[in-house]
Amino acid sequence: MGEYVRRERRGATLVVTLDRPERRNAYDGPGLKAVAAAFAELDEDPSLRAGVLTGAGRVAFCAGAEVAAAAGGGFDDPPYPEVAEGLSAKPVVAAIEGLCLGGGVMLATGCDLRIAGRSASFGLPEARWNLPAQWLGALARSLLPAHALELALLADERLPAQRLYEMGWLNRVVPDGTALTVALAWAERLSALAPAALRCFKQLILRGTWLAPEDALALGHEHARALIAMRDTIEGGAAFAERRAPRFEDR
Repeated sequence: MGEYVRRERRGATLVVTLDRPERRNAYDGPGLKAVAAAFAELDEDPSLRAGVLTGAGRVAFCAGAEVAAAAGGGFDDPPYPEVAEGLSAKPVVAAIEGLCLGGGVMLATGCDLRIAGRSASFGLPEARWNLPAQWLGALARSLLPAHALELALLADERLPAQRLYEMGWLNRVVPDGTALTVALAWAERLSALAPAALRCFKQLILRGTWLAPEDALALGHEHARALIAMRDTIEGGAAFAERRAPRFEDR
């Protein structure tokens, strides 16, 4: 497959591009590992505050797994399908144009915010080929059961972006060809916000979907104590009082 992902720094944003347009940006096992490695870089680099995941070209964000590789057992090692549970502790925005099928939906589920071009289409064709989709639990936590079932069971259908927006899985539907531009603008906004608060809120929302209410509240209190003790909280208050943009250092 060669180098599957292309990485580019844009200010405090890491842009990860699935770069196999001649095969609709489909992946195999090593390709998925490359995606995970790219977002590990996002987590480990303190100068990076947000990530964007997109696909090369406009034909497809990602058409999913190479069927031959999947049928041949080419996905025995992590990070498959754990990528659907979250690509990074930092905010990640998906910029989707064209086809987003099967494992493409899996990768986008691992992002926190999703933006799609108006003509993008979505589907889970796994049942057509008797292929597994172990990551559907992550999808189910981001959708109503009936909506997740609509995607998973209607394997011979492709749904338009507007339908995924109605389900609440897409955050925005934008004119074709502009998803990456909008995603980058969102990532820039995210990069200016308090990074520790964003991490805490992301963790609390995702874990709070299955934690008992009292456990979710306890986690919230734990986060609150940590945030209040940070220098960034003092800086946030000072910036508010002085009517200026805060300069957060994640300390």
